[in-house]
Amino acid sequence: MGEQTPFQSALADFTYDVASGGAIRHLTDLGYTAKEISETLSYPTSMKRIQEQMWKRLLETDVILTQEPGSPKESTRFVREYDKYGRTSFRKVSETISQESRVCTSKIEVHVSEKERLFALLQCKIAENGAKASYAACDFGLMEADEPEKYQELLDVLDEQSREYVMGLPWERKLLYHRLNVSMQEIVFKLLEADLWRGDCYFLVTGERIHLI
Repeated sequence: MGEQTPFQSALADFTYDVASGGAIRHLTDLGYTAKEISETLSYPTSMKRIQEQMWKRLLETDVILTQEPGSPKESTRFVREYDKYGRTSFRKVSETISQESRVCTSKIEVHVSEKERLFALLQCKIAENGAKASYAACDFGLMEADEPEKYQELLDVLDEQSREYVMGLPWERKLLYHRLNVSMQEIVFKLLEADLWRGDCYFLVTGERIHLI
C-alpha cells in the first residue's frame, strides 16, 4: 500500500480521536499512567500515541511547564489576511500571555539534610498555595539521557505506580516544571527521603521558591 493521502490521514486522526483521544485526555487528567491508560482503552492504540497525547494534555493544562513557573507564556495563533484581490492567507503570530500568578522572587534555602524541616515546609507551602499553584523542577529527561545509572537509581526507590508514571512520559531533554499534584508529591517526597531529589519547588500564590543546598 502507498502512503496515505491527506484526507485518509485526517480521517484516521479523526477516528482515533473519537475512539481514544477523549479517553486519554480524561484519564490523564485523573492521573493515570500510560500503562494504565493502555490497559483501559477499548480501541487499539499504540503506546507511543498514548504517550504523545498524554504529554500534549499535560502541557495544555499546565500540569507541566516548559518555562520557570510565573514566567510569561508564549502562545501562537493564525491571523486571517486578505490581499487587494480578496485572496485569503494566514499568518502565524506569536503572543506573550502574562500570568496572574506571582514570579517566585523570594527564595527559601534549606539544606537537603534538614529533612524534617524540609518536609514540613513543603507540606505547608503546598497547603498555603494549593497544588495547582505549586510546582517542582524536574530533569528526568536530561538524567535519563546523560546519567542513566542515576536515573535507574531514582526509579528503583519509587513504588510501582510512581515508577510507571515517570517512565510512561516522553520527557524532553531539558529542565521542566511539574505541578505538585498527588502523583508528583509522592515522587518528590520519596526521592527527597532517598537523597535523590535536586530540583527547586515553586509556589505561585506566595511568590516563593524553596531552593535545596
